[in-house]
Amino acid sequence: MDGRQITAARAMLGLTQEDVADRAHLSIAVMQALEASAGDILEHEHELAAVKTALEDAGILFIDERATSGAGGAGVRLAVPSVSVDTDEQQTVQYPEMARNGPFGAGG
Repeated sequence: MDGRQITAARAMLGLTQEDVADRAHLSIAVMQALEASAGDILEHEHELAAVKTALEDAGILFIDERATSGAGGAGVRLAVPSVSVDTDEQQTVQYPEMARNGPFGAGG
């Protein structure tokens, strides 16, 4: 994770640096240093973990550079919770992501 991902995640959530710093229990100066970094932030490992947790708790999914994706490369996206919408009269669970992305499956 690098500063560009932190900035992008914060922007996607509509949060300020102060908002994230507060959620991660960090100073604004540390938050600014993390966002200004262009590569690995090894000297701020604990602070970086706190920011990552705060952003993930707010709904961000970090995509690792080595992860398989259509576009490739590191990034961020809003997490989509996998929640059961409802059950029908036969108690078959219908998941919204299956309705949009593929064939319906049955569960129960």
